[in-house]
Amino acid sequence: MMSKIVVNPAVKWGDFTPNATEYGRRPPYSNVVLSSLVRTVRARFETVVLAELGAGTGNLLRSFKEEDITGFAIEPNKEMRAVARDLSSCDKRFEWRVGTAEESGLPSASVNWVLLGNAYQFVDPQTMFKEAKRILVAGGFLTIIWNLRHFRRDPLQRSIEQMVNGLVGHLKRTGLSVTEIMESMNTGGNFNEFIYTEASHKQILSSDRFLATWKAGHDVPSQVSAEMWDHIISHTARMIPDQMEIETIWLTRAWTFFLA
Repeated sequence: MMSKIVVNPAVKWGDFTPNATEYGRRPPYSNVVLSSLVRTVRARFETVVLAELGAGTGNLLRSFKEEDITGFAIEPNKEMRAVARDLSSCDKRFEWRVGTAEESGLPSASVNWVLLGNAYQFVDPQTMFKEAKRILVAGGFLTIIWNLRHFRRDPLQRSIEQMVNGLVGHLKRTGLSVTEIMESMNTGGNFNEFIYTEASHKQILSSDRFLATWKAGHDVPSQVSAEMWDHIISHTARMIPDQMEIETIWLTRAWTFFLA
C-alpha cells in the first residue's frame, strides 16, 4: 500500500467518490490483450462467465467487444456503480452487485474467470486470492490487468509526468511500480502463473477527456494536499494542446493465473 506524506491528502486512499465521473472517462483496455485472453479462457471453457472484482466505473468490462461474454461486476463504491450504469445502461451482459474483492457475495464455483482491473493495489491480496479461488470453477482463471500511460512512447504524457515530479518529487506511483508489485506477488499456493500479455494502444481523446484522465488519478492526490493537487491539475490543463483531438498511447499489461 502507498504511504501518505501529508496529514490531510486531497483524497483518501481507496476512495474514488470525489472523481468517479472522471474515472469513467479513462480509455478502454487493449483489444489485442483482451481478445487473446478471451481465446485462452474459451480454449478451456465453452462459454465465458466472468467476475470483475473492484469493477469501478466498468472501464474494463466495456472494453470487451464480445457480446456473448456474461458475468458479474463487483464494486463497493456507489458513486462508481452509478457512473458505470450511466455509461452502459444498455449493456445487459454483466450484473452489478455490491461487494469487495475480499467478499464478493457470489456463490462458490459460479464463474470461470476472475479479473481485477487497475485494482490490485487496493485489495488485501491473500484474502482476495482465497475469494477468487472460492468463486472459480475447477480450472478457472484469474487475471490481474493494468491499463497504464505509456510514458516512454507518449511525449505529452511523459512531459506532464515530469512536471508532476518537478512539483512534488518522485512519489510512489502504481503505474511505475507494476512490475515490482507483480514480481513480489505470492498467491499463497492458490494459483499457478499461466501467461503474461501486454500491448500498447493508441487512443484519440478530446482535450477535455484527456484532462479528465489526469483528474481521475489517485496515487498522487492521495499523497499531496488538496491545494497542491489543484495546482497540479491547473498546470496539466495549461500543457494540453488546444486542439480537437489528442493522440495518446497506453499500455495494457496482464498477468493471468490458473487455479492450482
